[in-house]
Amino acid sequence: MAIIGFWSGSKKETGQTLSISAIATHMAVEHNYKILLIDATFDDDTMERCFWIVNNKNDIVKKLNKGKLDISSGAEGLLSAVASNKTTPEIVQNYTRVVFNGRLDVLTGLQTHSPEEFTKALIHYNDLVKTADKFYDMVFVDMEKTLKYETTKLLLEESNVIVYNFTKNRKQADEYLKILDENKDVLDRSKIIPLLSNADNDVVYNARNITKYIGEKREIPSIPYNTTYVRVASEAGVANYFLKSKISGNSAKDKDALFKNSVEHACQAIIKRLEELKYKV
Repeated sequence: MAIIGFWSGSKKETGQTLSISAIATHMAVEHNYKILLIDATFDDDTMERCFWIVNNKNDIVKKLNKGKLDISSGAEGLLSAVASNKTTPEIVQNYTRVVFNGRLDVLTGLQTHSPEEFTKALIHYNDLVKTADKFYDMVFVDMEKTLKYETTKLLLEESNVIVYNFTKNRKQADEYLKILDENKDVLDRSKIIPLLSNADNDVVYNARNITKYIGEKREIPSIPYNTTYVRVASEAGVANYFLKSKISGNSAKDKDALFKNSVEHACQAIIKRLEELKYKV
């Protein structure tokens, strides 16, 4: 059992949600793990759109419930159960949405647009993740960026592996080094895997050069920008994208093959790090 947190100290766009959605989905398709993907971000439906068509259902629910959201299902329902000590590892699955039966479940984000309500609910995410970890082989958590929320620190400490996301520029690399230096009590470098999103081998700050710059011994995994993946991620097509065409072909000519090979490399980096840290999945 293992908890893999995706996080960044940068406030800027890092491709974090699209990366975690790709890696968790690919892991479910290509590897024999039971996976839970959790959206613990604020007011962002990017992950939900990766797998389902998003409509205005919440507005309808609010009207029927005098302005209040229905908390009997989804993240709201599960967090309510956690807060009341009425949940078990097996029950967690009842509040999730199935992508691949027995392989990949998703707990979509809280529906609130209120920072105060989100902060209050976030308190229970740490217990939720620890409970889910007893049922799933891997729990992937898409976290709020920066250390603005105290609970983010708890989730980072609870994570067996932290995938730190940044893009191809020196500023975010410098930010990464500074954050690690200033937060050694929270960020254990031995369990951190830097991940370069929207990568491009033809720029100065490619994976190889970034690896040297931040002082990593092994070349960090990188995921290239892929127009097809970006499109399907906005059209609820991520599951089909990874099911349709598995890793094959000449990645030098086939951009989708290159993309999926890169995602596989990231998956292998996570599996290897868990093995090195003696976590059994």
